[in-house]
Amino acid sequence: MKYFILFTLTFLSLFTFAQETQLPELITPAKGKSMVYFTRTSSVGMLINFSFYDGEELIGKLKPGKFIAYECSPGDHVFIGKSENTDYVEANLEEGKIYVIDSEAQMGAFKARVKLVPLDKTNEKKYKKGRKNFLKLIAKNKGEVVSFEEEQPTEEVDNEKENNSSMSKTLAKFYENKQKNKKITQLTPEMYVDMENLLQE
Repeated sequence: MKYFILFTLTFLSLFTFAQETQLPELITPAKGKSMVYFTRTSSVGMLINFSFYDGEELIGKLKPGKFIAYECSPGDHVFIGKSENTDYVEANLEEGKIYVIDSEAQMGAFKARVKLVPLDKTNEKKYKKGRKNFLKLIAKNKGEVVSFEEEQPTEEVDNEKENNSSMSKTLAKFYENKQKNKKITQLTPEMYVDMENLLQE
């Protein structure tokens, strides 16, 4: 069991506009790590928080117009978004790279449903729109950095037992879907973003 640390982002570079737009500086991962931005660029479902997990571990919750910069180990991950529904991204991350997963809100029976959509350079039309929305969101400077560290204090472990039991079932459902060859959104190593390709038109 691990605990996570949240830092309010007060150290992003300023986003200014002149004749040309100055891009905000992305938060880069530490040596031996990868960085995944979880974003909510749409204002749909304004009153609903989406929850994000790395396997059974809670990463954080997001309202519209916010983001989480999640630093984690490279390699295989199962990222999970939860609202009225559950959505999955099967990820394989490269060390030192930055990835973006936007959470789209869709109409549900009682509240907004979540759909996880990685920023993908191979889909040019969607990439341009996603890139624009991502840069606008980062410029607002309303986000948190999350990293998992060491062991969680005993009292916090007790508080999360019920939630972890639920997430174990959710993760089991992912592997069941995979075994049945159901379509699962992929985040592959080459789907990273950097300042150079963000500048491309």
